[in-house]
Amino acid sequence: MLIKRTMWLILQGQRAEVDPLINARSAVDSSSAISNIKCLLNLVTERVMQSHECKRLICQILQALLSEKATDCSVLLCVLDTVKVWIEDDYKYSSSSASSSALTQKEIVFYMQKLSLVEWKKFPAASQEEWHGKYLQLLYELCADSKKYPLLLCQEVFQKVERQFMLGLRAKDPVVRQRFFMLYHESLPKSLFSRLHFIIQNQDWEAASDVFWLKQALDLLLAILVEKEPIMLAPNSARVPPVMASGSFPEMYNVQHTSDSSDCTDGGSLTFDSLVSRHAHFLSEMCRLQVADLVTPLRELSYADANVAYHMWVLIFPIVWVTLQKDEQVALAKPMITLLSKDYHKKQQGSRPNVVQALLEGLHLSHPQPRMPSELIKYIGKTYNAWHISLALLESHVMLFMNEAKCSESLAELYRLLNEEDMRCGLWKRRSITSETRLGLSLVQHGYWQRAQNLFHQAMIKATQGTYNNIVPKAEMCLWEEQWLSCASQLSQWDALADFGKSIENYEILLDCLWKVPDWTYLKESVISKAQVEETPKYRLVQAFFSLHDMNASGASEAENIVAKGVDLALEQWWQLPEFSVQSRTPLLQQFQQLVEVQESARILLDIANGNKQPSGSSGGNMSNIYGELKDILETWRLRTPNEWDNMSVWYELLQWRNEMYNVVIEAFKDYSQTNPQLHHLGYRDKAWNVNKLAHVARKQGLYDVCVKILDKMYGLSTMEVQEAFVKIREQAKAYLETRGELINGLNLINNTNLEYFPVKHKAEIFRIKGDFLLKMNDSENANLAYSNAISLFKHLPKGWISWGNYCDMVYKETRDELWLEYAVSCFFQGIKYGVSNSSSHLARVLYLLSFDTPNESVGKVLDKYLDQLPHWVWLSWIPQLLLSLQRNEAPHCKLVLMKVAQVFPQALYYWLRTYLMERRDVANKSDYGRLQLAQQRMQQVAMANNAGSQSLVDGNQRGTSHLSVASEIQTHQGSLVASVGSHDGVNSQGQESERSGTMEGNANSVQDQTPQNPISAEGAHIPLRRNGGLGWVASVASAFDAAKDIMETLRNKHQNLASELEVLLSEIGSRFVPLPEERLLAVVNALLHRCYKYPTATTGEVPQSLKKELSGVCRACFSADAVNKHVEFVREYKLEFERDLDPERAATFPATLSELTERLKHWKNILQLNVEDRFPAILKLEEESKVLHDYHVVDVEMPGQYFTDQEVAPDHTVKLDRVGADIPIVRRHGSSCRRLTLIGSDGSQRHFIVQTSLTPNAKSDERMVQIFRVLNRMFDKHKESRRRHLTIHTPIIIPVWSQVRMVEDDLMYSTFLEVYEINCARHNREADIPITLFKEHLNQAISGHVTPEAVLELRLQAYNEITKNVVNDNIFSQYMYKTLPSGNHFWTFKKQFAVQLALSCFISYMLQIGGRSPNKILFAKNTGKIFQTDFHPAYDANGMIEFNEPVPFRLTRNMQTFFSQFGVEGLIVSAICAAAQSIISPKQSHHIWHHLAMFFRDELLSWSWRRPLGTPPATVAAGGVNQLDFEQKVATNVENVVSRIKSIAPQCFPEEDDNTTDLPQSVQRGATDLVEAALEPRNLCMMDPTWHPWF
Repeated sequence: MLIKRTMWLILQGQRAEVDPLINARSAVDSSSAISNIKCLLNLVTERVMQSHECKRLICQILQALLSEKATDCSVLLCVLDTVKVWIEDDYKYSSSSASSSALTQKEIVFYMQKLSLVEWKKFPAASQEEWHGKYLQLLYELCADSKKYPLLLCQEVFQKVERQFMLGLRAKDPVVRQRFFMLYHESLPKSLFSRLHFIIQNQDWEAASDVFWLKQALDLLLAILVEKEPIMLAPNSARVPPVMASGSFPEMYNVQHTSDSSDCTDGGSLTFDSLVSRHAHFLSEMCRLQVADLVTPLRELSYADANVAYHMWVLIFPIVWVTLQKDEQVALAKPMITLLSKDYHKKQQGSRPNVVQALLEGLHLSHPQPRMPSELIKYIGKTYNAWHISLALLESHVMLFMNEAKCSESLAELYRLLNEEDMRCGLWKRRSITSETRLGLSLVQHGYWQRAQNLFHQAMIKATQGTYNNIVPKAEMCLWEEQWLSCASQLSQWDALADFGKSIENYEILLDCLWKVPDWTYLKESVISKAQVEETPKYRLVQAFFSLHDMNASGASEAENIVAKGVDLALEQWWQLPEFSVQSRTPLLQQFQQLVEVQESARILLDIANGNKQPSGSSGGNMSNIYGELKDILETWRLRTPNEWDNMSVWYELLQWRNEMYNVVIEAFKDYSQTNPQLHHLGYRDKAWNVNKLAHVARKQGLYDVCVKILDKMYGLSTMEVQEAFVKIREQAKAYLETRGELINGLNLINNTNLEYFPVKHKAEIFRIKGDFLLKMNDSENANLAYSNAISLFKHLPKGWISWGNYCDMVYKETRDELWLEYAVSCFFQGIKYGVSNSSSHLARVLYLLSFDTPNESVGKVLDKYLDQLPHWVWLSWIPQLLLSLQRNEAPHCKLVLMKVAQVFPQALYYWLRTYLMERRDVANKSDYGRLQLAQQRMQQVAMANNAGSQSLVDGNQRGTSHLSVASEIQTHQGSLVASVGSHDGVNSQGQESERSGTMEGNANSVQDQTPQNPISAEGAHIPLRRNGGLGWVASVASAFDAAKDIMETLRNKHQNLASELEVLLSEIGSRFVPLPEERLLAVVNALLHRCYKYPTATTGEVPQSLKKELSGVCRACFSADAVNKHVEFVREYKLEFERDLDPERAATFPATLSELTERLKHWKNILQLNVEDRFPAILKLEEESKVLHDYHVVDVEMPGQYFTDQEVAPDHTVKLDRVGADIPIVRRHGSSCRRLTLIGSDGSQRHFIVQTSLTPNAKSDERMVQIFRVLNRMFDKHKESRRRHLTIHTPIIIPVWSQVRMVEDDLMYSTFLEVYEINCARHNREADIPITLFKEHLNQAISGHVTPEAVLELRLQAYNEITKNVVNDNIFSQYMYKTLPSGNHFWTFKKQFAVQLALSCFISYMLQIGGRSPNKILFAKNTGKIFQTDFHPAYDANGMIEFNEPVPFRLTRNMQTFFSQFGVEGLIVSAICAAAQSIISPKQSHHIWHHLAMFFRDELLSWSWRRPLGTPPATVAAGGVNQLDFEQKVATNVENVVSRIKSIAPQCFPEEDDNTTDLPQSVQRGATDLVEAALEPRNLCMMDPTWHPWF
C-alpha cells in the first residue's frame, strides 16, 4: 500500500509540475513540488520494480515526465539516475537469480531513446554538463561493455540509440567523442568504399541534420589513413633551396657574426654556427613527424570549426572518389543523389556553410563527375544557397551532355533567378534552334525593345502556323512568350499586357499590370479574390497598393501590416542569395524602395486624415505646419529616384504609384486654392515633375514613343506650373527630334507654343531646340537665326552656345571661311565659360582646331581673347598635349594657358613640366649656333617650300646625319637590349613596334647605372636630330625649352616651398630606386632569350648576324670601363664566363646554332635569377635606401593623381602626402625588377607605385593611352547599356620622374597571365618554354626548305594541335583562380568583373589595332579582376598609319574560353564589347570621340615623326614637324579608320522597313561575334608567334 500511495503522490506532483495552468501555484510551491518528486523517485527506486502493477504505473509516469517539454531539468536528471540505477542493478544481480522485475532489453532501448530525445539545450550550463556526463557514460557502457551487458543488448543499443541519434559522436568532450567514434570505427571495414558507402547510404543523418555532420563523416575517412608513415611533401610541392652552398657561407657572402644574447637560452652569444646548428636540430625534429601528428589536430580542428570541415571535405572527397573503382563509383552515384534529395537538409537551409554545399562542391570537383539530375542541382542551388556551385556543376553538365535539354533549361533558370541576363542570353543563343531567338535576344541585350518584341511576335505566329515543322522545342517557344512580355513591360504597354493576362487568366501578369493601367475595379473583383499565387514581396506590394487605394485610415493600417510581411519575405530572399552578388540583389533593393514608399504613402494618408480633423477656423500658416510630414515625404521622393540606367519598368513601377498618391494629394487640397495656394498646388507641381521625370528617362533610354505617350496621357490635368510645362515641351520636342518622320510634328509643337509665360532662359532653350529641328531639316539659314535668337534672349545658355558652335563648325568645314572658324571656337569657349557639362570634349575639338590653325591664327587669337574668362581646371586633363604643342606653331598660345595653370594648379603641371625640360635640356644647350642662325633658317625654309625643293632637303638630311652615323649605329645595336620585356615590368620595352622593327633604341646604358639626366628617351629629343639634322627642328626644341623654362620659373616664383619639396622627392626617387647590375643583366638576358624565340630561323641554323651584333653590344655595355670602375664585384663574378659563353667575338666558345645559344641564355637566366632572388632581400628599408625620404617632412605636396577626374578640383581640399612607406618591396616579373613605393596620404589612404627605369620614347604612348581610357570611361558612364554592365577601364596613375624614370600605380594583387602558366609548369616540374621549343622544331622544315604557304599553315596547325593536346591544358587558368579565390561566390564575382575587363581589353585592341599581347604583358588583379596591359599602344608603318598584321584581332585564347565557358564568352564578353561600342558611337558621343582620337593621334604621330628610323624618306619639314596638310590628313585617316572599326561591331537597330527581306535575320552582335570566333580559331592562333603563347 505504501508503494501504491507513493506512486499516486508522484503522479499528482508530476501533474502539478507539468500543468501549472490547472494547478496554479507560487514559485515556492512549484519548487517544493519538484523537490517532492525527486524525493519520491529516490524513495521508490529500490522497490518499485518488484511489483508489476507499480512497474507499469511508474513507466507511465516516467514516460510522461520525459515527453513533457516543461519538465524541470533537475527532475529529468533524477529520472536519468533512476533509469541508470535500474539498468545497472538489473544486470548486477541478474547472474545470481532471475528477477521478474528486471527491465527487458526492449524497455532499456525504449528508455535510452526517450532520454536521447530530451531537449537538453534548454538546460543551464552546469546541468547540461551533468546530463551529458551521466547519460553518455551510461550509453557508452551499454554499447561497449559486453562483459557487463549482453552482446545483443550492446548491439541493439548501438544501432537503435547511438546510430539513430549520434549523441556520442556529437559530444563536445573530445575524450568521450573519441570513445564513441572508436565504436563506429571498429564496426566498419577499413576500405574507402565501405566508409563512403556507410556515410552516403547506410547511415541516417537526420538526427544530426541541424549541424554540419560532415565533420563526423570526415573523421571516418581520415581514421583509416596510415598514421605511422612519415610526412612527405608531394612531388609538385615548392621546396626551399639548401641553406649551405659549396664553400663557407660566411666567406662567400661576408656575413657579419653578430651577437644577440636575448636569442640564446644559455646566455651566451649567438653565432652563425650556433644558429645553423639550432635550425638543423629543428629540421631533424620535423623530419620525424608522422601522418598522425598532422591529421589528428586537423580532425579536432574540423570539429571545432565547420568552415575547416567544409574545406577539408571539398579537398578530400575528390581524392577519395578518384581512387575508387568504376563499379564502386557507379554504386555510390544513386545513393548520393538520394542523400542530396533528403528533406531533412532544410534544417540547415540558413546555415553557412551547410552540408549540401559541401557535398555538391565535392561532387563538382570529382573526376569522373557523376551525372546528377539537373532539376535536383537547380533545386539545391536555389534552396541551400549553393548558387555558384550549382552553376559550375550545370555548366560542366551542359558541356558534357550536349543533347540534354533539361540541363541547359535548369542552368538558364538559375541565371534568371540571379538576374544574370547576359549569361542567360549567351546560353540560349548557343542552344537555340531558330535565328529569330538569337537576333531577338541580342536586341534585348542592347535595349532595342520594340524591334525585339515584334520579332518574338512574328516567331510565335510562325510557330502557330506550322512554319517550323514542330522542330522548335517548347522551352524556346516559352522563351519567346516570356521575352515578348518583358519587352511589353519595358515599353509600358500595360493595356496590352492586361488584355493578354485576361485572355489566359494569368493572375501574376494581371497583378503586375492592372494597377498601372489603372483598373482597380477589375483588380478587386476578378483578381485579388481569385488569385492563388506564390507569396512574394511583389505580391505583398500589390496587396498594399490595393489597401491604400481606398484612402482611409483602416486601409493605411492594413497596408502597414502587409508591408511588414513583405519586408520579411524580402529579407528571407536576401539571405538566400549568394554573397558578393550585386546583380542578383538589385531587384530586391528596388522592391525594398517600393515597400518603404508604401509605408510613406500610408503616412501621407494618415497625415491628410489628421489634418482634415483640425478645426475649420485654422489659419493658413497652421495648415502648412500640420502637413509638414507630407511635404517632407514628397520632397524626399524627388531626391530618391532609381538610377538612370535602370530599366524603364523599374522607373514606371515606382513613379506610377507616386502618381496615384499625387492624385490623392490633389484631391485632398482641391478646395484650398484661395485659403492656402501653396498646399493647393503641391500635388499639381509634384505630379507634373513626376510625369516629366519619367518621360525624360524614357527619352534618355531611346524609348521616344514611350516618352511621348507618357507626356500625353499620364498627367491628365489641365493646369501645370510654368517650369514643368517648359520641361514637358522640351522632352516632347527632343523625343520628336530623334524619331523618324516626326520632325514636322516637333517643329509644329515648338511653333505653336505660347512663349509669353516662360522666362527668358526657357525661351532661349526652346529657340535652341528649334534650331536643332531646322538644322536636321537642312534649313541652315533659319537654324542659324534660331540659335542667334536663343543667345540674344539669354547669353548664359551653355547648350545654346555649343549648338551654335556646332553649326558654325559645320559651315566652316563646308566653306573653309576662317570667320566661321572664329565664330565656332568663340561659341565653344562661351559654352565652357558658362558651365557646359562635358567641357573636356569641347576642348578636344578646340585644341584640334588649334593644332591645325590657319596661317592667320584664327583659333589662337580667339583662345587668347577668352583665356582669362575660362575656369583654369578645364585645362588640367590636357597638360601633356599643351606641353607637346610648345614645339609647334601654336606654342605662344599654349604657353599662356600653361602659365595660368602653373599659378593655380602647380602640382597638376610640375611632374610633366619638369620631365619635359629634362628631356630637351641637352638639345637646347647644343643649339646655340642654331639660335644665331634662326632667322636665316626660316628664310631658307620659306624659299624651299616655295620652290618645292625636296632634293635639297634630302641632301641636307644626308649631310646632317653623316657625322652622327657611328654614334647612331652604336646606339641602334647596343641600345634597346630589353625592348621585348614590358616596360611596366620595370625595364626598357615597348611592345610590338620595337619587336617588329628589330631596333631597340634608347638604352645604351640599360645595363649600367641609369643616368637620370640622360635625355636619350626624350620624345622628339634626339632621333629627329640624328635623322635630318634640321636646324629648324633644333630651334623649335630650343624655343620649346625656353617656353617651358619660363613656365617653370613662373611656377617656382609663385610656389617656392612646393617646388623645392617636389624637387627633393623626385630627385630621391629617380636616383635611389634603380635596379642593381645583376637585375639589369637578368632583364637583358631575358630579353635576348625572347628575341631568340622570335627569330624566324631554324633552331639548327646559325645565329643571325643581327643577333650577334646585339650580343656584342650587350657584352660591351655590361662590362664597359665605366661598369668595371663602379661595380667591381659584379664584373669580376660575371665578365669572364659571360663573355666566354655569349660574346660573338670569341668564335671558339660562341654557340654554333640558334638552339645552342638559346640553351646558354636559359642557363644564364637561371643563374642570374637564382642569384638575384637569393642574395638580395625581397623587401628593402626606406631608412637604408634613402635617408632623405625617411626624414622627409611634407608641407605642401599632394598625393599624385588627383587632377585626372575632369571635374573642378579645389586645391585646398586635396589629400596631402603624409610620408613614404617604410617598406619597399622589390617587384620581380619575368626577369625585371622594380621597387614599389607606398605613398601614404594625410587621410590614411595608401597608393602603391613601382619605379620604372630605362624607358624608351614609346613610354609616352602609355600615358596617352591611359588618357584616352579616361575619356572612354566617361562615355561608358553616360550610356545605359555600358553603365548597367559596369564597364570601366582600369586607369592607373602614371607620374613621370625623370626622362627615363617614372612611377606607375601598382596593385599588390597583380599577376600576369604568364605567371599563371609558369606556376602550373612548376607544379608539374615542367619547363615553361617547352611548347615554344616544340613549335620551332616543328617549323624547322618550313624555314629551311621550300614549302608552300599552305603546307606551312598545316605544319603550324599540326604543331599547335599537338601542344594543346599533350602539353598545355585548357583549364590552367580556371584551376589557378579556383585555388586562389576562397569560395564559389568569390569565383563568380571575379569571373564577372574579369569578363568585363577582358572584353574592354579586346575592344581597345581591335579599335586601335594593338597587337603583341603576349601573356607576360597582361597584368590582372587576383581579387578584383582589373586588367592593366603593358606596351599597350598602336604601332605605325612608314606612312604614319596604324600597322597591324596579326591574324587574330585580340587575345582571347583557349584558357580564357574554358574559364568563361562558351556561353559565358557569348553572353558576357560579346555583349560587353558591343555595349562599349554602342556607348561610343551613340549620337551624343560620336563627334566627341572623333576629336579625342584626333588629339591622341596628333601626339602619337608627332612622336612617330620625331623618331622615325634611319633610311625612311624625310617628310617636308615645317618648324619641328611634317607638312601640316599631310600631317592633318594622316591624323584624320587614322581617326576615320578607328571610328569605322567601332561602328562595325556596334549593335545598330535599323527600322523594320529596311529589313523586309527574305534573308534570315542576323544578330546585331554579329560584328563582335565574328571577331571572337576569329580570335578562337586554331588556324589563326597557330599563325601567331610562339612567344605569344597561342596555346595558353
